[in-house]
Amino acid sequence: MISKNAQRSFSQILQQGIKASLLASPLDSVDIKPVADPSGFSCTQIVVLSVSSYHFRLLVLIYFTPDALTKTHIAALNKMDVQNMNTQAFTDAIRECGNICCGSLNRELVMEFPHVGMSTPNIIDRQCAQYLGVLGSTYQQHFDISIPQGPHFHASLCVSEFVDLDFDIQINETQSGGELEMF
Repeated sequence: MISKNAQRSFSQILQQGIKASLLASPLDSVDIKPVADPSGFSCTQIVVLSVSSYHFRLLVLIYFTPDALTKTHIAALNKMDVQNMNTQAFTDAIRECGNICCGSLNRELVMEFPHVGMSTPNIIDRQCAQYLGVLGSTYQQHFDISIPQGPHFHASLCVSEFVDLDFDIQINETQSGGELEMF
């Protein structure tokens, strides 16, 4: 069982990760709304990530379409020239956005769970999302992500627990994004 506090905490840390990975500044505007049914998501590809511990497996899917608006946005986030961005450079850049999101999730979760590991982000086709039900996740939450004058994204959060989960993470909105720290 995943408690209501744990569900809220998972959703809030994902929203924080989305802001850290898809916005140039924490002050940028974004509208993240919960959506009941992801079948209407129009994006064509997905960055898929996982964060796992001995207590749970969390799968995050960030849906996108590699159109001109998305490429321009991702290039700006990664300080790249969109004119020089080929398919591989775009794929690498959007995967890096996934890494930043995953790092943000990991940073919050490690405060509650001492052993947390992250996956390498992968790109899959949008149609793979129709098989989310076979994962057996106990908690799923889907989001519509609108960036003013920017691209449209969607996200899905799928959590499978191996033990009962009840925790409450308080998100500090002024906290920095999911950048990796080097020592």
